[in-house]
Amino acid sequence: MNSTYTRILIALISLFNLSNSWAQRVDSVDVYYYNIHVNLQNITSKQIQGTCKINCTALFNQTRSLVLDLQNLPVSQVLCNNKNTYFSQTDSTLHINLTESFQKGDSINLEVSYAGSPVKDARWGGFFFNGNYAFNMGVGMASNPPNFGRCWFPCIDNFTDRAKYEFHITTDTGFMAVCSGLQDPATINGNGSITWNWHLNQSIPTYIANVAVSKYVLINSSYSGIARNIPISLAVSAADTLKAKASFAKLNDALSCFESKFGPYLFDRVGYVGVPFTSGAMEHACNISFPLYAVDGSTNYETLMAHELSHHWFGNLVTTRTASDMWLNEGWASYCEALFLECVYGKATYEEKMNSELFEVLRWAHVRDKGYKPVSGVPLAQTYGTHVYTKGSLMVHSLRMLINNDTAFFNTVKTYLAANRFKDVSTSDLQAHFEKRFGGMIAAFFNSYIYDKGHTDLQFIRINNNGKQNCEAIFQLMSRHKTNLPELVWAFVSYNLGTQWNEYYAPIYRNNQTGDYSLAISTGNLTITNFKIGINQGTMNGASTQKEWVKGTTPKTFANVLLTITPQINSDSTYFFIQHHFAQPWIGSKQLPVGIRISGERYWNIDGLWNDQFKATAFFNYDGSTPSATNTGYLDNELISGLEDSLVLLFRKDAESPFVVETDLTKQMGPSKIDKTGRFWVNNLKKGDYVFGVYDIRAGIKAEPNEGARKLIVYPNPTDGAINIQLPANHGTGKFSVFTMNAVLIIEHKVSKSDTQMEIQTGNWQKGAYTILFEDEKGKLTQTFIVK
Repeated sequence: MNSTYTRILIALISLFNLSNSWAQRVDSVDVYYYNIHVNLQNITSKQIQGTCKINCTALFNQTRSLVLDLQNLPVSQVLCNNKNTYFSQTDSTLHINLTESFQKGDSINLEVSYAGSPVKDARWGGFFFNGNYAFNMGVGMASNPPNFGRCWFPCIDNFTDRAKYEFHITTDTGFMAVCSGLQDPATINGNGSITWNWHLNQSIPTYIANVAVSKYVLINSSYSGIARNIPISLAVSAADTLKAKASFAKLNDALSCFESKFGPYLFDRVGYVGVPFTSGAMEHACNISFPLYAVDGSTNYETLMAHELSHHWFGNLVTTRTASDMWLNEGWASYCEALFLECVYGKATYEEKMNSELFEVLRWAHVRDKGYKPVSGVPLAQTYGTHVYTKGSLMVHSLRMLINNDTAFFNTVKTYLAANRFKDVSTSDLQAHFEKRFGGMIAAFFNSYIYDKGHTDLQFIRINNNGKQNCEAIFQLMSRHKTNLPELVWAFVSYNLGTQWNEYYAPIYRNNQTGDYSLAISTGNLTITNFKIGINQGTMNGASTQKEWVKGTTPKTFANVLLTITPQINSDSTYFFIQHHFAQPWIGSKQLPVGIRISGERYWNIDGLWNDQFKATAFFNYDGSTPSATNTGYLDNELISGLEDSLVLLFRKDAESPFVVETDLTKQMGPSKIDKTGRFWVNNLKKGDYVFGVYDIRAGIKAEPNEGARKLIVYPNPTDGAINIQLPANHGTGKFSVFTMNAVLIIEHKVSKSDTQMEIQTGNWQKGAYTILFEDEKGKLTQTFIVK
């Protein structure tokens, strides 16, 4: 480096403040056109050579410099309006000192020459060389920002800067480059290489610009859309053409579905290109990178096909402004998988998909994403997590259910997309658009469901019969990690009058005075035992549901509710309606046995249509483990904090009945008493609620108000031979009791006013924790000690 360059470099470092993060950067130009020339001959070398011509506009007066994003690709030259200019690089940025001062609105034409080995993201995305393939995947899930156009060309790499494109990709003979947009005639070069020319007429962010090189052939077709004839191309190897046609058999159905719901497809063409990527697909504009494993001749991956296509409305056409609102892209696209199934296969398939997604969110979202998160405002590490994709999908479903009018809902989606086409948006923009159409209920919905974490669980409590013709159903809304409870919950409610379930969809409103939620029903003579909620999902509720007719005596696993049932006597088909609630059951006063603490994490409700002779056993599995892998455990880890000896299963017939410890069962612990896994084998399954609990004597003892003034001292603690109990001063006549942590009484001793200290021999006791309870007319005191 010469001294002149060094002085300028120092000045540039000061000028650009390279220590600032990307998020603090204010770009000085707006790029409106990229003309990318890349040589991808000899792809086994895993090198690229490129020249990127960039047309941009100055955003400020006195613009003398700018910053582009480019990841680990050395630059050899930068031209500004055809003149050499000075530049410097970091690992991820290119800093350019312009040849003159530009005023706001002036055009600036740059040409950047670069070469090197493009990088892959540590988690997902980047530029890949694999056998006869070279291709980019435009998101870097471990990168900040996650936009990853910069891995193969210099750009302003964010969600808000949109531009049109030309691509000129040179390959060896026998190879083809397929890019975003429409194909122009190829150029045969004098050295036998081929330059493949493409152009994209729509403006897009950099992360969805695409190149893929291999020995491709194109399968061309078209779709008669609502506004025009849309060209379609599938780029695969010659050996995969038949499989591709079969795997994309329902592509036209997906286009028909999305155009009818969202409005016309506005990009140049529909395109998919097969790539050897093993971790999913990428929604590059007009050229979706689709994994070869999914081009298998079946329709097993048709929802993946639909998901990526739908991004041409949610993500490519209207783009999230920030990574923290990624649900606007990925949550809506995930929802479109279910919508595609509804369009092609019917409402029942859609409902099955949504119930499966509900279970995934309730069971896994907080585990995989390291806590309960709102869908809007997610941390960077969870940009592509379960809350964004799957809970985001449930939020779209919930919004649709809240509107309760498909014509009004999808018309509003159409106007939202039309108003923001080729723009970036935030969640507040979506909210404002729906508020304009539907009013204040939208703000309440967004505050509770979109901006708040956790979930609610609507639990049926009782029926108030107000006469022969009407009654009122009363509910409680339990929750997990939630702050803003909704004012109303839309739910499918059903009641059974003996032979069949009657179902309708209704809003259930909160009584702000009592806190109850209630629903008026124009049917009399209902009871608590024949009323249910949630056979189908309304706005998101915290319980997964599985309903099924079961024949014979073969064991049946209800995967969506984490239960296995084995009919013992089943003379005819038996209908099961089972819910797994991911919340604590509502309990009234005196509904728990003394000394038992129940789970705040989950419980089951068992119901159905059973004849009098029906009998079944059931396995209730518990798992309080917390492994590093996120495919097991994390069900009962808040409840089970120590040994499993104290764990019990409780039952009640309905929400107004007390819980009792179920004794007609066998408890089967796992390989160890401390691995927190095992199951209860219930010998005679009953209709009602089942919940795990632990014996905890402290759960049933109310401390006296002045307990701090009286002390029960136990020493030594831990002990291995004897324990000394120092009684509180000025105590009255009473007694002390010692319990195991299973609440088993092992010692009870009367105490006179004159007693001050007592000793208990513990040499032959089992190791573990014990609780001492002292009672006199002044109140109760407790203390726990350990026997080693």
